Amino acid sequence: MLAQISNFFLEGKNIMKKSLVTLTLVLSLFAGRGLAQSDHRIYVLNKQAASMSIVDASSLEVVATIPVGSQPHELAIVPGGDKAYVANVGDNSLSVVDLATRRETKTITTPDFSFPHGIAFTPDAEIAVVTSENTQKIIIIDAETDEILRSIDTPEEGTHMVVIDVTGRWAYFSNRDSNSISVMDLNDYSLVAAIRVGDGAEAIAISPDGRYVWTGNRNDNTVTVVDTESRQVVGQMPTGDSPIRAAFSPDGARVYIPNASSDDVWVYDAESRELLKMIPVGDNPGGIVFSDDGSKAYVASAGESAVYVIDTATLEVSGKVGVGRGPDGITYR
Repeated sequence: MLAQISNFFLEGKNIMKKSLVTLTLVLSLFAGRGLAQSDHRIYVLNKQAASMSIVDASSLEVVATIPVGSQPHELAIVPGGDKAYVANVGDNSLSVVDLATRRETKTITTPDFSFPHGIAFTPDAEIAVVTSENTQKIIIIDAETDEILRSIDTPEEGTHMVVIDVTGRWAYFSNRDSNSISVMDLNDYSLVAAIRVGDGAEAIAISPDGRYVWTGNRNDNTVTVVDTESRQVVGQMPTGDSPIRAAFSPDGARVYIPNASSDDVWVYDAESRELLKMIPVGDNPGGIVFSDDGSKAYVASAGESAVYVIDTATLEVSGKVGVGRGPDGITYR
């Protein structure tokens, strides 16, 4: 009888141990998932605070603030790396930021920088292309050494933003004073075309397949669509007041246009170019970026010192996080 009782308690103890192991594994799995989600960060520049805010994309909490140069407007992260370039309009410089240590490690300067602004890296992470608006220059930088390789004159005026296609060969620039989109062949850094679009061309986005470029024209409140193969305008639609930025969803199905003066984001079907929705956001929206899976869009609201979160399934605002003063340039990884 005693042996039976002993076996009973021993068996119960083993069951409890197995249950605890199973529970530990389950909790570890969920904890691991939580950590994986919190590994994603939103990086946003605060123009009036000379800083970069780092936001946990899962909790929507600011986890760090990095001082950079004066009036930082735009930033880009080296593909596959932990280095970001920040264009500082106020002191005509480029900050090199180590995202692992969360500090500025170098400042790139040149007499050719006057209102440096748009930044884009080639997909192979070899070079960065940077605009210098007031000097009508396009600056090419070695993304490994952070050294300037060359400075290229452009006849277009007000060259502001830049995007690079998926092949890494073609760069496209919005020229807000020349009302054009210019095209550069990155094989030899030659400017091969200037395509006339709307008045005050500033916003620019390229489709994931590289087939179309969309630009927002701030002075006539339109969006122009350019076919990159024919280099012809193939569409133009009305949008909100002062379309300042543009972004394709990661799957290429939609285009989001923040409008700085009407305080909203217009969402278009990329193929039909039909307006799907106008989403009210914060005061003076600017920079916009998507999560990797496309489920969220993040919009910087300069007037509210906040970043708004849009649920791309419902096309509704689903969250908001306060950052530094005057947020604009934004990216995600």
